[in-house]
Amino acid sequence: MTEDRYLTVDDVALVLRKHPRTIRDWILKGCITERGRIRLDATKLGKSWLIHPEWLELFEHRIRPVWRADLDLE
Repeated sequence: MTEDRYLTVDDVALVLRKHPRTIRDWILKGCITERGRIRLDATKLGKSWLIHPEWLELFEHRIRPVWRADLDLE
């Protein structure tokens, strides 16, 4: 995702299959993970939040569970 177009909260909600209120909560309060609370970076334009696609990609990477070799079953 290297577009210069910003995404709206509704765009991100569709991509992540979450309610727009959840996306706004992740922007304002963060998403609780095993590594702590992680916020979705966004910029506010008037009353709307805008998210750059690279910020969304980074957020998705940060909220993934930590891979642990001691839990690998192979």
